[in-house]
Amino acid sequence: MARQLSAVVVGAGVGGLAAAARLAHAGLEVQVLEQTAAPGGRCAQLRADGYTFDMGPTIFLMPEVVERTFQALGRKMSEYLRLQRCEPNYTLHFRDGSRLTLTSELGRMREELERIEPGSFGRFLRFLALGRVQYRTSLDRFVTRNFDHVGQFFTPASLRAIFRARAHRRLSSVASELFRDERLRAAVTFQTMYLGISPYESPAVYGLLPYAELGEGIWFPEGGLFALPRALERLSCEVGVRIAYRTRVKRITFEDRRATGVLLEDGTRLPADLVLCNADLPWAYRNLIDPCVTSLRRAEKLRYTSSGCLLYLGLDRKVPELGHHNVFLGKDYRGSFEDIFTRFQVPADPSFYVAVASRTDPSLAPPGRDGLYVLVPVPRQHPSLDWATLGPAVRARVFARLREEGIDLEHHVVTERVFTPDDWAARFSLQHGSAFGLSHHFFQVGPFRPSNQDPTVRNLFFVGASTQPGTGLPMVMLSAELVVERMRREAEALGAALVPAPVLAPEVAA
Repeated sequence: MARQLSAVVVGAGVGGLAAAARLAHAGLEVQVLEQTAAPGGRCAQLRADGYTFDMGPTIFLMPEVVERTFQALGRKMSEYLRLQRCEPNYTLHFRDGSRLTLTSELGRMREELERIEPGSFGRFLRFLALGRVQYRTSLDRFVTRNFDHVGQFFTPASLRAIFRARAHRRLSSVASELFRDERLRAAVTFQTMYLGISPYESPAVYGLLPYAELGEGIWFPEGGLFALPRALERLSCEVGVRIAYRTRVKRITFEDRRATGVLLEDGTRLPADLVLCNADLPWAYRNLIDPCVTSLRRAEKLRYTSSGCLLYLGLDRKVPELGHHNVFLGKDYRGSFEDIFTRFQVPADPSFYVAVASRTDPSLAPPGRDGLYVLVPVPRQHPSLDWATLGPAVRARVFARLREEGIDLEHHVVTERVFTPDDWAARFSLQHGSAFGLSHHFFQVGPFRPSNQDPTVRNLFFVGASTQPGTGLPMVMLSAELVVERMRREAEALGAALVPAPVLAPEVAA
């Protein structure tokens, strides 16, 4: 006789909430446990003195991927999120004083590129065409499906797709073939910072990122990126998910090689038929799971992403010199990545990103003022790094560079928060303070990435950036879709009668 099964989700990040909503819609009894006071995980929000900041992601890409979750529950994303397209995409500031505006308006883009490297626009179109192939190949063949073994990943058709998308090559080498000017090479590769990986290590398939920005658009939700977890929270509650905030899980409990639920810090035991962990996967294996029951394979050989030093700055004035998205590149582009990933040191002249969200949504700052989000890519935690000292040093370098650009802001800061890799590790329980989780090197993607289902404990599952398919909000949304597919299979094996899985409309399933 069919019975209703229960699932407990550890963490109310974007992946945890998206999965919880899908599970409840399928007919499971679902409870989400979150150690902080609000949803979102790394997609959190900071409010200070009338300013509102997104703490982690600031760019909304690939709306079609996010739409899949809402449509799977018979909803429209537009009923939960109001998106506005950001145009232009970025202004890049180079060390020689030159600038480049990246825009989806091809006429203006041609002028910008030809001004720097005559003849480059045609090659840029070739780069975008390759990016579109990479984008569609990734969605159609790889990141929207589970792989049970390597043989399913490396089929003859998939191998042809890998070579067509140049996934076997480095992104930096493809950019070097197309552009002579180092500034243009940087302009089409710096986006790997979203993945916390160097473009000199990144598979060329991540050329899909600049294509996604320029071809599909950069978007911004009304209220900031935190609007996404709030929307997922609302969606989850509508389908019956129970969410408990300020509830810390001490460990996942087991009996006879099965997960039986969780033990809370206050000693409460919560039983469950299925356990889904939205905590950072490497951290969870080290801190929530008894290694005598199961452990993370190749744990000591896994490679991690960079971290970030973030400044959240509330100013007493507007900054008309800055658009919504701005990138300041340092002198030694390649050397800075070697500093971060090989030498584990902060670059002497760091590159950094500045978002002025109040440029698009004025409600995020008091009238007549701007709030700035500054992200400086830095190494993950390392024994040689003391962030109590390095945090202020990084801050000083940011303000010095802005002054050199003619933007003197330090004396206009009225509220400020600084966030270092130590804070990433402490607040969000991230292994090594790696802000983006596990790296995206070739042998840490697809079936080589830690699985969303534990190989030993069949009813223990994972969702989020460090499991399949990878990091970034769109991939985390797909992570929820993929893990729920496997959880449905396990639930049915346990005798659950589930609501049939939804059939997506062609334009969403594409």
